Amino acid sequence: MATILLVDDYAPSHRLMSFVLEQNGYAVISALDGEQALNCLNLIPVDCIVTDLAMPHLDGIALAERVRNDPRLSGLPIIMITASGQESDAVKAAGAGIDTFLTKPVDSEDLAQAVMRLVRETAAKASAAMLNLRPSAA
Repeated sequence: MATILLVDDYAPSHRLMSFVLEQNGYAVISALDGEQALNCLNLIPVDCIVTDLAMPHLDGIALAERVRNDPRLSGLPIIMITASGQESDAVKAAGAGIDTFLTKPVDSEDLAQAVMRLVRETAAKASAAMLNLRPSAA
């Protein structure tokens, strides 16, 4: 079972996304802002981050930049969700290394599919990397 770190300070959105992810078989770890998310990442291994853009203390862009700059975490897939559908936010998100950008209200199926795709892609990359590290048979 994959573990998802869900980062959103707006309780109704947080509850809905948590429900959707749990119904799709994921374990969900919750954080209310980027600072809490970083603390969680130091304690609990996760397979994907789903984060809001606008949050107090440390927003989603700053969180993504810190994750991408940490060698232990840099390969984690990140999905950003925002109520703002502005192109400038999508450009900032892409620049911060966000893998998928969704707008609120997020469609449950879109969220579930994005998480499933990114978790599978990351697992496949990890498997391929492990195969390349094995010594070849002589």
